[in-house]
Amino acid sequence: MKIIGIDLAGHQTNPSGFALLSGRTFKTRLVHSDKEIINLCMQEQPALVAIDAPLSLPVRGNLRNADASLIKRGLRVFPPTFAGMRSLTERGIHLAKKLRARKIRVIEIHPRTSGIILFKTPNREQWVTKLRRKEFRFEGGKRQHEIDASLAAFTGALHLQGKTEEIGNAKEGTIVIPLRRAALHAPRS
Repeated sequence: MKIIGIDLAGHQTNPSGFALLSGRTFKTRLVHSDKEIINLCMQEQPALVAIDAPLSLPVRGNLRNADASLIKRGLRVFPPTFAGMRSLTERGIHLAKKLRARKIRVIEIHPRTSGIILFKTPNREQWVTKLRRKEFRFEGGKRQHEIDASLAAFTGALHLQGKTEEIGNAKEGTIVIPLRRAALHAPRS
């Protein structure tokens, strides 16, 4: 089974992280355009694509129910309508719509939240170290965007195994986060 994680940039001129999780191997790279991302997804035919970007807007105000819920739990997320987030949110919504139109299942995740829940740290290098201890391999770069994309794919794998919860609601969208007990058992293919 293949799962794709994407750490989406707000603009196509900036690099986005792309990670393909197949078995226990993360294959990572940087990508730019929506067309490139869609083509890679169509080529790989994943069971799921997990995107690190808001995939919906709040009905009112600046925060969706999901954002407010994570903030109440002490987890830092930015409002989708925040000046720097607006272009990312619009791109995320557009990309998710294009992928779903091609019958590809898409979820929204937040890698920093996943890292804190699973590994008790926001430190990306520690995520990689702890995943390697669980016998995961990394092929490709180890830049921040690629690590975030890898944790997005890992969260997607946990989601397919029923080891996540969806925060938010159907009206405004949900963010998928790992269950705390998911840290005890790495997903197997």
